[in-house]
Amino acid sequence: MVARYLPTTRGIDVGGDFYDLIRCDATGAAAAIGDVEGHNVNAAALMGQVRTAVHAHATTGASPGDVLARTNRLMDDIGASLFASCLYARLDLTHHRAHLATAGHPPPLLRHPDGRTEVLDLPPGLLLGIDPTAHYTTTEIPLPPGAVLALYTDGLVETPGTDIDDTIADLANQLTHAQDQTMDALADTLIHHATHTALRNDDIALLLIQATN
Repeated sequence: MVARYLPTTRGIDVGGDFYDLIRCDATGAAAAIGDVEGHNVNAAALMGQVRTAVHAHATTGASPGDVLARTNRLMDDIGASLFASCLYARLDLTHHRAHLATAGHPPPLLRHPDGRTEVLDLPPGLLLGIDPTAHYTTTEIPLPPGAVLALYTDGLVETPGTDIDDTIADLANQLTHAQDQTMDALADTLIHHATHTALRNDDIALLLIQATN
């Protein structure tokens, strides 16, 4: 696993992007990535609460959908005035499977061992903090040895005047053509491409996970 975090190039305020990798038990781990709206102290404070809640629920063994639903209810309980996107993945290291759920977050990418990269089409789910009764669907995917799962925040793919589906497809293409790179080099390649194609006005978080034997 490798991660990168870049603050926005505009302004000096703090932001609300976060990522986490959680060891759940001897054969399972979890990964989370999210983005609280805004670039100020309130966003950063809520980000800390959301990250802590996701981490706590992950260690109970809850399904990804339940982790997001419980975190969503917490945001209502504390009277959060901001919304947050989040993507949560539970990784089965023994059976090479992943279970994912998303709350309005950009879709993850899966580079298969043969180099083909797929944009995973997950049931979207509402942003956290909108409806305390919202339901989040868990999707299971294979994660065979050699596959790479890419999680990221929208700062990596949002470019003014460009359709976000096009920039996500471009990111997938970059992932495919960097198949021979190490994980560290791959993370740097994806960040470099994003930061040199447009002026950024949002934070960037990137989490890459490679399945091994």
